[in-house]
Amino acid sequence: MQDNEILDDKNQSFFRYNSNKKNFNSNFMRFYFLFFVLFVSFIFLDFSAFAQTNTSSFVPYQSNYYHILKRYEIKRGKFFKPFHSSTLPLSRYDIALFTDSLSNDSTQILSPSDKFNIDYLLTDNYEFTKKDSVKQKGILKYFYKRKPDFLSFLNDNYDMKLEKGQFDFAIRVNPILHLGIAQDNTRDEMLTLNTRGAELHGVVARRIGFYASVTESQAIFPRYVQNVIDSLSPPRSLENFVVPSESFAKPFKENGVDFLRATGYITFNVAKVVDVQFGHDKNFIGNGYRSLVLSDFAAPHLFLKLQTKFWKINYTNLYTQMVADVQRANSLYPKKYIIYHHLSIDFSKKFNLGVFESVAYGRKDQGKNDTFDLTYLNPFIFYRAVEQGIGSIDNALIGADFKWLALKDFQLYGQFVLDELKVSELIDNNGWWGNKYGIQLGFNYIDVANIKNLDLQLETNIVRPYTYTHSSDEQLSNFVHYRQPLAHPLGANFMEFLSVLRYQPIPRLNITGKLIYAKTGEDSNGSNWGSNLLISNVDVDDNNEYENTIGQGVETSILFGRFTATYQLYHNLFLDADVIQRSKTSALVARDLSSTVFSVGLRFNIGQRLYEF
Repeated sequence: MQDNEILDDKNQSFFRYNSNKKNFNSNFMRFYFLFFVLFVSFIFLDFSAFAQTNTSSFVPYQSNYYHILKRYEIKRGKFFKPFHSSTLPLSRYDIALFTDSLSNDSTQILSPSDKFNIDYLLTDNYEFTKKDSVKQKGILKYFYKRKPDFLSFLNDNYDMKLEKGQFDFAIRVNPILHLGIAQDNTRDEMLTLNTRGAELHGVVARRIGFYASVTESQAIFPRYVQNVIDSLSPPRSLENFVVPSESFAKPFKENGVDFLRATGYITFNVAKVVDVQFGHDKNFIGNGYRSLVLSDFAAPHLFLKLQTKFWKINYTNLYTQMVADVQRANSLYPKKYIIYHHLSIDFSKKFNLGVFESVAYGRKDQGKNDTFDLTYLNPFIFYRAVEQGIGSIDNALIGADFKWLALKDFQLYGQFVLDELKVSELIDNNGWWGNKYGIQLGFNYIDVANIKNLDLQLETNIVRPYTYTHSSDEQLSNFVHYRQPLAHPLGANFMEFLSVLRYQPIPRLNITGKLIYAKTGEDSNGSNWGSNLLISNVDVDDNNEYENTIGQGVETSILFGRFTATYQLYHNLFLDADVIQRSKTSALVARDLSSTVFSVGLRFNIGQRLYEF
């Protein structure tokens, strides 16, 4: 990913998309048809056959929120059976069960901050925990009758204190607000962020969970973020931009952007051990701070997810529709599909191993590329075999991940992703471009040196050049959504070392320090050194077949430091003070950039907007 150069459009000839809406609907209805069949089947099921099941909405992925859960999994010293944290987000029902187990564990010695965190989780998921303390007098009898929610509606069964989860419905409504101002030494104007919105979530009949949110934002970002926006946006586009983690964005004032985000889904049980989720949101696969498979960096996407949980197994099928490329405004963007299988097994109370595969593809049929290939709907088949069986040139990945509660207060984790491998070339150690893979290794250490609530995370990520890219119709088969990498923000051709130190000295105050060093290689003058996932690798065999190394190209190093202090004023109401120091050094001096950013912000029911690249 480059900071200062807008990507060229030499590959735009691959797209001859037919924007006729009738043709689009006739092909894409196949994707919705699968969901419709599952939903209708669910309606006619005999509920008594699985009367003990529960479903709920999910807690949106936020690194700070999920660190709390990971901390207490480590502190517990063993896995909690329904709690498979390798595929995120997690359901509120599972989080409630896990938190209840913590609050009832008399063997744990908890600090005041730990007790506060557990109470926070119980309060945040109160409809599944029977927590009485969430009730309060309220405002005008209707607002904030329960501590976390602006409006809440629960049936009488809950108030009668039946078993947790024994209610007909729960509906929770909350505002979303994120206001911030900042100063960047590389920009003259004041930086601002103004996000407003609302969210709605709940459960009906203990069988249907739902979530919906909408936010509108206007922002003027630091220079280094704006440079990435320029590099991701369509070449020579003056009418729409690509903002990391967002979809369509338009200009705001002279140097800002305006963007809208809408997410939503429903989830329901189709069997005692199978949950189905359908909607538009983000997903995360892995145990690290970063993911080399699927992260929260890119924009939300349409998905259908099936999760099967029994015994020590969690098996996830994730079918997604992605945006293959961003073209001019007010035109129908080309689509592609990326499908994931992830199998997670607790081999012991302390060791979990996961294996996964995924495939990215699109089809060009008479000028359209929105055809969903029904062959890939098989939830158990090996995708590489499917590719060969149907004569496709689709892009498949395989890999594995693990987490191990190796010692007291210590967790080791890792991830491996393989895009392509030729053993003979690997043995020869000749730098063949086609050996494409990524490796992650990290650990979490909580209560460092017996200092309560001082947690350390160290992680390294290494990805070979050209990983995630493809040679044929690259925008239809690379692991990119809305021109944004689906895995690591740096794309490929990099090595990264990061450390995160978190400290909670008093219950409402969290202090976080981050230090990230990355080395990568950028392109120049139309070259392709393997970091830019938007470029085809079709010409690599001729121009750069051997002697490929990580960081090749325009040698670039990035040193990123961040210090954040967050104080929780009220439930999910946070005051942030933040300092960022980022230094980019390039072999091309014109690309050097040193940024110092000071910011303060107020957040309500929303996570921090993190641009850590």
